[in-house]
Amino acid sequence: MGIRKLWRDSIAAFRAGRAGGEALREFQDEQEIQRLGAQWGKAKTPAEREAAGLEAVKYVIYGAKGESRGPHLAEEEELQWSDNPGAREAYLIKRWNNPYFGPSRRAVSTEELSEARKTDRDKFLVAQNSLSGLAKEIGELPSPMTVGDLHKARQSLDELVQFALSVGGAAKEVAVKADQIRDAVVLAIGEAFSGDTEKLEKLESADAYHKDHVRKFHLPIVAGIIGIERIIPDDELVPALVSEDPATISILLDLLPEDDRVVMQAAAMKLILRVLEEGYIDPQLDKKLAVLARE
Repeated sequence: MGIRKLWRDSIAAFRAGRAGGEALREFQDEQEIQRLGAQWGKAKTPAEREAAGLEAVKYVIYGAKGESRGPHLAEEEELQWSDNPGAREAYLIKRWNNPYFGPSRRAVSTEELSEARKTDRDKFLVAQNSLSGLAKEIGELPSPMTVGDLHKARQSLDELVQFALSVGGAAKEVAVKADQIRDAVVLAIGEAFSGDTEKLEKLESADAYHKDHVRKFHLPIVAGIIGIERIIPDDELVPALVSEDPATISILLDLLPEDDRVVMQAAAMKLILRVLEEGYIDPQLDKKLAVLARE
């Protein structure tokens, strides 16, 4: 399996690349690694394999005394972030001083921050004005409203909700209001179809799909990957993923097709191990490894 091979490769790389230290410690390290390797080989269940893998990784990183084998990253002066940042500023926050990203992407200039805030603000105004325009259009529809008019309004509101969630920050409130108007429109469509069971079932099915789809977009990383306002570039999907908390990582993995999920798990595990070897100790290391090591 990909995860198992990755673990074995990480141990082999550690053994091959290790230099310096006293002969006794090297001998003890070798003996312990052999023991951990044997423990992995004897594991009979996924849970036992996971526990053995975590123990091995901890030993590689911390050593027998539980002390880090590498230095922590140097502290840098903090930038002044917004209390409720939009999607672009939020992504800068994710990148800033984050060892999971490439060195050049860990720095954020004041100019870059200003530009991100301006774009976030401009996009928020677009969302806000779109909501006002749609509310006015719906309010001016002739009475009784036709089903065609209602469907058109629902589709426009669907697009606005997704757009606003992708913009993030204050635009999330726009998404909430747009969804409330959408609920009223869907209710009106349901009343128009009150005598048609088949159409009502299709409407309920479509509405359930919408609510499930929108629920996913409330996770910024999901909106940043597949939203209308896509923020996360392809080559930073893995760094962005492993920067999330374990629960969010698990949710995102569940959204992926099986083949893509396996590839993402292997790539994420590889990145975490590489960064650990460079000396960064993720405070949620154990939980993230457990999520990524599942089969």
